[in-house]
Amino acid sequence: MLCLVSAKLPAPWESMNQNKHLLESNAVDKSPFSSATLRWLTLALLLLVLSVAWLKPLDERARAETEAGLKRALVTYAVARTINGIVSVVQESTVSLQPGGLGVTLAPAQFLDPVNDLVEQFASVMLAVCVSFGIQLMLLNIGGSTAVNVALTLVVFLWLAARWREWTAPRLLSALVVGLVFLRFAVPLLAIASETTYRYVLADEYSAAQQKVEAFAEGARNTSATDSLSLAPDQAGAQTLWERIKKLPDSVDIEAKLRRTQERFESVKSWLDRTVEHVVRLMALFALQTVFLPLLFLWALVRLSSIAIGANRASRMAS
Repeated sequence: MLCLVSAKLPAPWESMNQNKHLLESNAVDKSPFSSATLRWLTLALLLLVLSVAWLKPLDERARAETEAGLKRALVTYAVARTINGIVSVVQESTVSLQPGGLGVTLAPAQFLDPVNDLVEQFASVMLAVCVSFGIQLMLLNIGGSTAVNVALTLVVFLWLAARWREWTAPRLLSALVVGLVFLRFAVPLLAIASETTYRYVLADEYSAAQQKVEAFAEGARNTSATDSLSLAPDQAGAQTLWERIKKLPDSVDIEAKLRRTQERFESVKSWLDRTVEHVVRLMALFALQTVFLPLLFLWALVRLSSIAIGANRASRMAS
């Protein structure tokens, strides 16, 4: 009898396993993300994606943001070319002295050569930034073209048809959906994110640096940094060289004119030293906006795309 009773009684671990399976089945049934719910959410999300692709609200904002960045870059490039021209003129200027008929030519502004090289590099960087904004505008036109929208619509409807009929969507078809969505929206999202970051983080620093550089360009344009110091010889007929030197007019103060010219060059150098810092800041700001921030946001989009592909693969394996 004891053997029969013990055989009919379930083992404690078996009852625990049964309770566990009951709890898991109840959790699956009560989960808000059931198969039907996920199907309708996916349908709504993809229809929203197609609506945004055809109505182009992101494209319009991204184009406006990119054009604003291009205008800023063009203004800064024009200022860079102006400073480059001014520094080149000052650097090549000479001072001519003719005391007693002796011709002496000085080139006191050669110390500006490193600064001129930096300004030339600044102009080159700004030209590259302008080209970068132009490429973004071209990519916006390509991504928002009718051909891309039609291809995206066809692939999305094929994928939805496969999933809606409980079929397993081909892996290539899922990759095409993610790839076309990435192609369609990557550039607008990158442009909007980069410009938004500039507006809320970098705008004040850009305005301060740009004002300093423009002030230097305007001041240097209105200031003549060179004088042609030509000290005429005495007009007392033919004299020996020694007599000319001895009879230089007292009114001609060569040392004073040299001092005045040196002060002007030192003033230009001081202006340039203060401007170099702002030039470097502008280069860093535009490099951050057009290179590093887009790469960062592009990496984030690639990660999201890989997560989406992984989620689709997991759902296919589960089904």
